[in-house]
Amino acid sequence: MLSKKHVLISGCNGGIGIEILKLLVKNGAKISISYHKNRDQIDNFLAENKEDAKNIQVYQADLTNDNDLDAMLNSVLKDQPVDIFIHLPTHPYVHKDLMKTTWDDIQNHIDLQAKSFFNISKRLVPDMKLKKHGILVNILTSYVVGKPPNGVGDYVVGKYSLLGLTKSMAVALADKGIRVNAVAMGSIMSTSLREMIREDLDLHDQVKSATPLGRIGDSDEAASAVLFLASAEAKFITGQILTIDGGRTLTENIGVPAY
Repeated sequence: MLSKKHVLISGCNGGIGIEILKLLVKNGAKISISYHKNRDQIDNFLAENKEDAKNIQVYQADLTNDNDLDAMLNSVLKDQPVDIFIHLPTHPYVHKDLMKTTWDDIQNHIDLQAKSFFNISKRLVPDMKLKKHGILVNILTSYVVGKPPNGVGDYVVGKYSLLGLTKSMAVALADKGIRVNAVAMGSIMSTSLREMIREDLDLHDQVKSATPLGRIGDSDEAASAVLFLASAEAKFITGQILTIDGGRTLTENIGVPAY
């Protein structure tokens, strides 16, 4: 499905990122991935999948640092332009009253989510324009589709900024043959949600009860949505938000973590 396509995945160091990596490389893609601090799950995957590892390059980069981004992209683009860019910035959010949050806290999330996507895309888009083909996929939270809960305002503002860029860039790049979409995830068993459940065993049932389908989604289900948007199956889709949340945004149950 993605044979010989060069895919860049930014922030690929958690469970969802690994599932996206696994699915795309199995579908024939050549993968470049970035991480910031912890690459344990990446190394475990590479060690367990030695054949697939031949088609994966790993780069360390702070997505909010311009020098890091330039160095990473210089290496990523050295041999082959990027055909597909999947933006998966990860930042643990801390529950606190929005009015006790500083603007610097909010700006940090905007920089990680939207600014980094914009800056990376500006480096990738010229080559995509030449080919009249390119795909950009952002990872959002279902909070931007439904109602955001209290206590994660800085995180949600960052995701909304990325949502705005997704739609604006879809319009700006459509006539260049470049599609821009996003996947909004909720009630997905990510690394962070698993850790929260480990600390609070009641949380597992709370997330299930907040989800009309009555279960927590697996990371590979979220990865399948990303693969769809990155494939030719979605060639007439742009500027859209594909929500993968088991129906969660249809309810009023917003007070539990999304993923």
